[in-house]
Amino acid sequence: MSTLLILSYNEGATIEKVLQKYCGNFDHLIVIDDNSKDETQNILNNLDFEIIYHKNTKNLGAGKSFEIGLDIFNNLESNSLVKIDGDDQFDKKDVINISKIGTSQGFDFIKCDRFWEGGIQGNIPFIRYFGNALASFLVKLATGNWKINDPLNGLFFISKKVASNFKLTKLFYRYGYPFFLITYVINLSKYKNLNIGQYSNIVTYGNEKSSLKASRMFFKLIYFTVKSYYSKIKIKMRFSNYQFSALIDIISQIFMLFSFYSYYKFTSIRYFSGFGPQGTWFILTIIFLVIFLSLLVISQKLESNTKPNKIIIL
Repeated sequence: MSTLLILSYNEGATIEKVLQKYCGNFDHLIVIDDNSKDETQNILNNLDFEIIYHKNTKNLGAGKSFEIGLDIFNNLESNSLVKIDGDDQFDKKDVINISKIGTSQGFDFIKCDRFWEGGIQGNIPFIRYFGNALASFLVKLATGNWKINDPLNGLFFISKKVASNFKLTKLFYRYGYPFFLITYVINLSKYKNLNIGQYSNIVTYGNEKSSLKASRMFFKLIYFTVKSYYSKIKIKMRFSNYQFSALIDIISQIFMLFSFYSYYKFTSIRYFSGFGPQGTWFILTIIFLVIFLSLLVISQKLESNTKPNKIIIL
């Protein structure tokens, strides 16, 4: 049995249309209303088909709403869930396809990628392309898997095997929770046998404006990537097929500290009237930095080539 989870906040103009689209394609329809101030609740109360409706008592954010939806899903007799939004941006064919592929081929998680030729319908600001490129790089660094693209895409398939123990960190209660979810799933696959796929989807954008603050998201993702990177090293040390990669990670961090110290010595001599061989410290900074980056690349390559960490491109 399959479930569709729809997150909604002030989507009164589109929510009924979205539900009408999918009411015959899923066994359960869950709508999490993040305390909308428009007519969303009245519209949902007058539908002629059954849905599971939950309205937050206050605006909690998309991430927390997603977690609430997962909790409801975990208590249903349903094996899989597809998550969409109530703004009707996703193509019905893609939503149905990832549900069918996920259930028929035994996937535990399918994420989507909208950044391909034909994937973006309408116009989006250049800053979002830049932001996605940065987020894609950071999630690769956080997980060691270099096939992941578009980690902020809000369309995905998730099995109960993955959803049952998922717990969202408070950092992502409002924005960026798909990034956390993908990081969680990829790192979980290091010690659990998970089938993970990536599907190219289409997203249609209108004239809506996002309330997301780019600067806040940037620092949030940087912080979480660093934290996840060090957590990942701990995970890898527990399993023999990842231990060599983890050891290289640790050695790379030693050289990173060496490069910081060399740079500190260089700047103190150059700008603060310190004494010592300025040129030598500068050269050492470059050498240690190159060694650090080289070891980081080697570790990431070893990790990405490990069989349990593969992603199937659909």
